[in-house]
Amino acid sequence: MTKSRKQKQKKQDFLRKKLKVGKPKEKARNATDTSFVSKTISIRNQHLDQNPHDLTKRLTLLKHHNINVRKETLTTFQKSIPSIIKSRLMTPLLTQSIPLICDESQQVRQGLIDLVDEIGSHDAEILKLHCNIFVLYINMAMTHIVTQIQADSTKFLSHLLKYCGDEVVRKSWVKLLNGVFGVLGWGQVGKNDSASIVQTKKRNAKYVTIHLNALYTLVEYGCQDERARSDGDTAETTEDSGTLRNPYLIPDYPQPFEHLKLFTRELKVQDATSSGVNATLLSLATQDIDTRKAVFIEQFLPIVRKKIEVIIKEGGECGKSANKLKTLLAKIFD
Repeated sequence: MTKSRKQKQKKQDFLRKKLKVGKPKEKARNATDTSFVSKTISIRNQHLDQNPHDLTKRLTLLKHHNINVRKETLTTFQKSIPSIIKSRLMTPLLTQSIPLICDESQQVRQGLIDLVDEIGSHDAEILKLHCNIFVLYINMAMTHIVTQIQADSTKFLSHLLKYCGDEVVRKSWVKLLNGVFGVLGWGQVGKNDSASIVQTKKRNAKYVTIHLNALYTLVEYGCQDERARSDGDTAETTEDSGTLRNPYLIPDYPQPFEHLKLFTRELKVQDATSSGVNATLLSLATQDIDTRKAVFIEQFLPIVRKKIEVIIKEGGECGKSANKLKTLLAKIFD
């Protein structure tokens, strides 16, 4: 009996039932009833955005794989700077956006430059607080394997010097000079010239002009005080540089004893001479103008004067920038 009943049930699955007039079609046994009405649907771990203007959730988009998303995110933050300049969002914003100095897209890098200009025009002190991170990634860009990233590195340096030049030259005077020499292809003291970029006439003159202008600004901030930059009076500068200032005055900048490195740990450089890095210069504190000028005269000035003479003879925009740099060097060191 049981076997015959199962056979009948199996046969019913393959039989087409006759529809009767006036009666609806029967529903399947596994049909789901969707006729219920609910006022709310609760989904775990999913919440509606209560504040559509909250920019903290956009920070992760700065690491998005799409170039347009990164660019649009930088533009959004740039437009929002006036309203968030005094908020706690600035620190994570700069921490997430500064690595874009080495971004593969030129549009993203230009968007970051515009963002830095917008922040600096509202409050330059914020850029000064993140000066170390800026210098770190600028140095990385100067030695980057991609030529375009390397060429744009001095753009970031020029814009950073415009808002916090004194902070930059005090902390990384020698490193930045070595980096600018590298992108110009001039070779540095203690290094092989073939290791740097070879300077040829085929190189884009536009980028050479940008590099020379960045070097001009770096030397201007590193070897001149604020009064000399504004007035252009060299006599007062040389007179004041030799006088002993009151050591008990409140310093003009934060962390005046940072160069002593009392609470920092540094990695030991093994065989620094063989690697081509002058460890003495890199560890030298360049807090004052006199020290920076002495380092520049001893290590960099002869090379700069030799190279700019060649560029001046070639003429063009590069020649103008080189002549401008030559005038500055004569004003400071002659």
